[in-house]
Amino acid sequence: MPARDGFQLTDRDIGLLHYAYALRIATIDHFSALSGRSVRALWGRLLKLKERRYLVTVRRFMQKQVYAIGAEALPVLIEHGNAPRNLMEKRLRHHELSDIGIRHSLFIADIHTRMLLLTRSGSIKLAHWQEGSGLWDSVVPSADDPPIPVRPDAYFVLKHSERPERKNTFHIFLEADRSTMSHERMATKIAGYVAYYEQERHMQKYPDMRAFLVATVTQTRERADELQKDLHPLIPHAASRDAYLFIPFEDLTLAALLPKAAGSGGLTISGRQIV
Repeated sequence: MPARDGFQLTDRDIGLLHYAYALRIATIDHFSALSGRSVRALWGRLLKLKERRYLVTVRRFMQKQVYAIGAEALPVLIEHGNAPRNLMEKRLRHHELSDIGIRHSLFIADIHTRMLLLTRSGSIKLAHWQEGSGLWDSVVPSADDPPIPVRPDAYFVLKHSERPERKNTFHIFLEADRSTMSHERMATKIAGYVAYYEQERHMQKYPDMRAFLVATVTQTRERADELQKDLHPLIPHAASRDAYLFIPFEDLTLAALLPKAAGSGGLTISGRQIV
């Protein structure tokens, strides 16, 4: 793009804007991991992008700035095919996030960043990532029960290029756990997902989804172990438990998410194949 006031937006800058949009909010560590540029090299560039309203600072957290896209970034993202045209009509709500909301969103950004990095090479690709209220649904386990909200923190799709068509797609609902939710509430979430699958509600909302995995990613291994110990017994079919994963962030790998993907049998829920 042409220089203005001694500043020229470069392709690498546009890459940073794309990462900020994809992650929703990000720190310099996210930009560094995804761009391959050092933190030192990024400091000055992020400042210039902020001064020209391509980026905004949402908050300062743990001695680091938390960035989001600014108004000047919107036409750039649309022009380069990184965002839909109706983005210009949407109100940016980054400054409405609470401290708790920022902590939670940054953990989701950590997970999203890890998935982007894990799928840059190899046969498994991140084909889709979605967050927000468009994912929200609910399910009534039985006639006398109140509805249970089904509100994953994200929904993403992994595709395995070395598997046959119709056996190469994995649909995953993400629960980003920061140890702030009681085991009772987590148990209700799991019960909701079980009923959601058994009633095939997922096939109504997501026509291409025959089945799904639920990945609860925790900040510590101890928390993952505790949740698995307490919640796996609540899943009525032992074979279904393979579809409900509890993974500490430090152990988040493609093998942890898809432990049986390389085999010919695929994953099953209640005897039905996922892929």
